[in-house]
Amino acid sequence: MTLETQAAVDTAAQAVHQLIGACRKGGPLYTQSPRAVAQVSRTAKWLLSAIDRLRRDVATRDEAAAS
Repeated sequence: MTLETQAAVDTAAQAVHQLIGACRKGGPLYTQSPRAVAQVSRTAKWLLSAIDRLRRDVATRDEAAAS
């Protein structure tokens, strides 16, 4: 993964972490629309899992290419 791409992935992951924090149970968004916030939180957590998978897969390919 190029440094530019890695920076983009890191920025996205940080933004998703912030979104999850903003959607915490009992927070201001949650009290306004619990169902919508719960959906956003679930989707954001799914996205973090997908980003982690991308990082692992790319790291494996980068290691194989370096060998």
